[in-house]
Amino acid sequence: MREQRLETIRKRLIELREDLLAEVRSKNAEAASLRDEGVADVADLGLTDSLSELLHLLSDSKREEIMNIDEALDRLRQGSYGQCQGCGEPIDIGRLELRPYTRFCIDCKTKMEKVESLKAGPGKGTL
Repeated sequence: MREQRLETIRKRLIELREDLLAEVRSKNAEAASLRDEGVADVADLGLTDSLSELLHLLSDSKREEIMNIDEALDRLRQGSYGQCQGCGEPIDIGRLELRPYTRFCIDCKTKMEKVESLKAGPGKGTL
């Protein structure tokens, strides 16, 4: 990949990382304020706990995304960015532009999702 394109991707990864960190901090502060507010009754307490748990779950997924971004930045430094960690082939540039921290080409990711779907069993993850 050309150096200019890699630098653009590096800047985008850093920007995404900063945005996600700000979002995680905001959600954690929101969850903390829910706990700190006085709760009027048991029903309100249950709702507050549910909302707090949801905010933490959202934060966990954002933390995972931040870790993926950090790994992508490491791959950029090491010179292995853009290579699929499944098959070793180059990842399509369109995929990298859409999801710059991806580790897998579309074929490997599709195969992985199919295996995960089979492990989950029928009806899992569907409405």
